[in-house]
Amino acid sequence: MSPGQSLRTRSLRPLLLFAIAPLCLTGQPQSAPPPLLRIEVASIHPHPFAGNEPSDRKILPGGRFVATATTVRTLLRVAFGTDDNRMSGAPGWIDNETFDINATTADRAEIASPPQLQQLIRSLLEDRFQLKFHRDQKDAPIYRLELDKPEKPGPALTPSTPESQPNMTTNSSGSKAVMKASKVSMTDIAAALSRQAGRRIEDHTGLQGNFDFEIEWAPEETPDSVNPSLNTVLKEQLGLKLQPAKGSIEILVIDQIARPSAN
Repeated sequence: MSPGQSLRTRSLRPLLLFAIAPLCLTGQPQSAPPPLLRIEVASIHPHPFAGNEPSDRKILPGGRFVATATTVRTLLRVAFGTDDNRMSGAPGWIDNETFDINATTADRAEIASPPQLQQLIRSLLEDRFQLKFHRDQKDAPIYRLELDKPEKPGPALTPSTPESQPNMTTNSSGSKAVMKASKVSMTDIAAALSRQAGRRIEDHTGLQGNFDFEIEWAPEETPDSVNPSLNTVLKEQLGLKLQPAKGSIEILVIDQIARPSAN
């Protein structure tokens, strides 16, 4: 998906990223929670398989959420801000069957925040896919995000200016991954890196305030890789390191889920 947006179609990427890695700006006043939205109309159809088609999700004007060739696993990730290794109990079809979804909010209320997006998709899963779930805790390997050298951030980790706007995007072309961030706290950075590292990351840097940075790395380092590994980039450019540790993680346990009810 492109991080840009057209005049008529707003990309889901910024909301999706912050739904997966919620934006919690350190030191910022907490605003009132966004109003709850509900879906008034939702059309869901199995996607006709025609090869290796890209999955796509968009927010359109007038409170519309449109998904193409999207798995239920992807919807669960967005709705609960979680990863595959923090879900259990789901049947295999949620990974290999794709759906086209066209949903509209009541009164065409605009979807304007990550919590609203999560709440809408969760209600869609509960209403049309008969989702029932509970949460559990288990001990698992995690990482502690720490400064590589005490009180010394790396050269690419710069304090945000007053003009910066909160944003974080990650794009991968297979041989190269690029993460761009502006006005994000270390808590935000740890959450975003969790998805790249494949396990929960806790912020233990002690750094306060918000930061901007841009980094590139090789998702799978090989002898002919042009870019270094993520660990190398974190250390050399951001002055950070991932320290293995043990911790407790929340697990989303799927008690029930079914193919969507008829339109």
